[in-house]
Amino acid sequence: MAALVGGLAIAMSAGSVAVAQMSNGSADVTVADLTAVAPTVLDASEDVVAPVEEESPEGDPTDASEPTSAVESASDLTAKQEKKKAKVEQLLETTVEKRSEELGRLAALAEKRAEKQEAAANAPFSVTIGSFNVLGSQHTGPGGTRKNFPPASVRSGGAVNRIAAHGVDIVGMQELQDDQLRAVQSRTGLAAFPGFQWGVAETDNSILYDAQRFEFVSGERFTIPFMGRPRPQPILRLRDRATSREFYVVNTHPSAHGGRYLTERRQGQAALVSVVNNLKKSGLPVLVTGDMNDREIFYCNVVPQAGMSAPNGGSYSGGCRPPAGPIPVDWVVGSGVSWSGYRRDTTPVTSRISDHFFISAVASFG
Repeated sequence: MAALVGGLAIAMSAGSVAVAQMSNGSADVTVADLTAVAPTVLDASEDVVAPVEEESPEGDPTDASEPTSAVESASDLTAKQEKKKAKVEQLLETTVEKRSEELGRLAALAEKRAEKQEAAANAPFSVTIGSFNVLGSQHTGPGGTRKNFPPASVRSGGAVNRIAAHGVDIVGMQELQDDQLRAVQSRTGLAAFPGFQWGVAETDNSILYDAQRFEFVSGERFTIPFMGRPRPQPILRLRDRATSREFYVVNTHPSAHGGRYLTERRQGQAALVSVVNNLKKSGLPVLVTGDMNDREIFYCNVVPQAGMSAPNGGSYSGGCRPPAGPIPVDWVVGSGVSWSGYRRDTTPVTSRISDHFFISAVASFG
């Protein structure tokens, strides 16, 4: 029995089947032993002829199932890609919008912060500043020349009381020895520059200040001759924490007496004028404290040349007119501020705390 099934020519006998693959006019013949299945295949009494399917010619458009699937697959892929692209574009658009909103919010915050800083920078504030020569402990200790004064261990308490009585935020000290510095700081909690930064032998002209109110910005020095040797003088830059406004404080103590020390004092005054004028170039206010060892001459030699003013008066427009007396040798002057509340406290002298007055005033920064 023979049949043509799907391009295969099949010849079957009792024990085997010959299968021929028809391709391009030739046949590859394979014989398979079908004995095991022959009973079920060959029991039929008549020949079984399988219908013959015609092969569609290659590329026949009538068989469109496979091309249709390909087109559908390509179409689905394109749709998916378009959908994914749309999602990405939407995500980017949303991200850009959110980013733009965030940048706008940050810009608004920055603008408000800048306005606040500008307002603070122009906000007025006041500082109570003092100057006090404490009379160095070496003068009242063994070998000292001021035997009529108590030792510094006793006098330091009086100095602290004067600081509290004047309510100073900043005070320039002179002759402040290391033992006196420790005593004053331990009782007031005030910060100091230079303090001990320049060594225990150079604490004399330290500037003490309230570190809770003012932030240390920088500290410098300039040198003047003092009683036959060079001495460093402090320049302190502070920032008011409430307003962020900055200013300078300079403390100085030129030589006393006449002769060659008078020459040194004039050199010290000239150096101070130069320092203040240089600091003023920063645009910041400058406050000066010190035992100047001069009265009217200090005012006329220093204050006009440095463009400063004094809380106890005086003027130099059309000629130097010092403040009305009595004028102490201890001074508080400055530039870029207005003054009020000048005090010349004689208590330290009358109470044997020091041989100098305690000077203070209120400097207002407009």
